Amino acid sequence: MRIRPVVIMSSALLALGVGLAPAASAGNVDYGISMTKLSNGKLWTSIRADNVHEGSWWDMYESYEKTGGGAITAKLGFNYHGYSYDNGWFNQSSGSTHQEEFHWLGFNDCSDIVGWMAVQGQGTYYNAPVSICDGSR
Repeated sequence: MRIRPVVIMSSALLALGVGLAPAASAGNVDYGISMTKLSNGKLWTSIRADNVHEGSWWDMYESYEKTGGGAITAKLGFNYHGYSYDNGWFNQSSGSTHQEEFHWLGFNDCSDIVGWMAVQGQGTYYNAPVSICDGSR
């Protein structure tokens, strides 16, 4: 997992960024789940309590269901407290789903966690924020 500092964006700026992406609409599907419809697929962010380890540990899942268009080189990740986390670049073809998993994360407050997908030559697409708050463990 690579960690890089990033600029923290407010929810309003993230919504503006998603609105400017071509053919994109984003929103929370349920507690801890967010999905953005893009012109060639769906970007998903999901956070769940890690029930294997004791304490306040969490698992994040970022996935992209690619339903059309040509092959892409992309990476999936999330931003939390000014840091960006990802597992590196991958190639993806139409008709496939790619998922990245991040386990045993020590989220400890109600701050926004924003999932994203960076696509070489196209830019970065952001999901609506999720949080560990407002849900039951």
